[in-house]
Amino acid sequence: MNETIEKLDGIMGRASQALADMDYLGCEVLCLEALAEARGVKRFGYYARVLMPLQEARRQRRMIAAQGDILLGTAEPGFDVGRWLTGQRAGCIVLTHPHTAKDAKSLADRAYDEKKFIEILFADNAPDAETWTLRSYDGPEISCEVQAPTPGSPDSPGSHDSPASPNEDPAQWFLHATEQLGDAALRSTDDSLSGGALVLELEVRLRIFPDHELLHQRLAEAARTVV
Repeated sequence: MNETIEKLDGIMGRASQALADMDYLGCEVLCLEALAEARGVKRFGYYARVLMPLQEARRQRRMIAAQGDILLGTAEPGFDVGRWLTGQRAGCIVLTHPHTAKDAKSLADRAYDEKKFIEILFADNAPDAETWTLRSYDGPEISCEVQAPTPGSPDSPGSHDSPASPNEDPAQWFLHATEQLGDAALRSTDDSLSGGALVLELEVRLRIFPDHELLHQRLAEAARTVV
């Protein structure tokens, strides 16, 4: 067991250094490795401690993404999401019809593999719908409805120069929308579960919205209850 703790300490030592170096994507990868290791050996106290730097790394990643290009809707004929990603280091995108949840998952996997600060949502509707239906593209099936963003100028839809409303720019709309989906994931948790089963339930839901701070906190609380 001491060897296991030494291994975890080594991983988290590197994660802490990555966080101090502002290598947020590297820190996230290391924290996820430590979570899997701690879960595998049922060291849930250690598991809970890993969630704090993971939450911070993801919060920073999200803030960087929100400072990049924002694209709310992908209805333009022939729009290529892969090509859009190629030109971005950081940004946020909401895929709408004709794209699918499968497209969103594929884009998210590619952004992760390419170490980009990209946040992705899938709205299961046409971009001109008055209400947008956000759906998970990873983890369990979760959905919620949000008010559609006010269209930006035709020349630059979803850009920072085309605010979603007089008091809400596209980045604010996107961040609010992701919080709503994360809240829906949290509400869907089975309240009858406890211990390791609750940890697994919350961890799976964290895949829907990996940046949701309250989900991280609830998961840490649940892990601390496991004997």
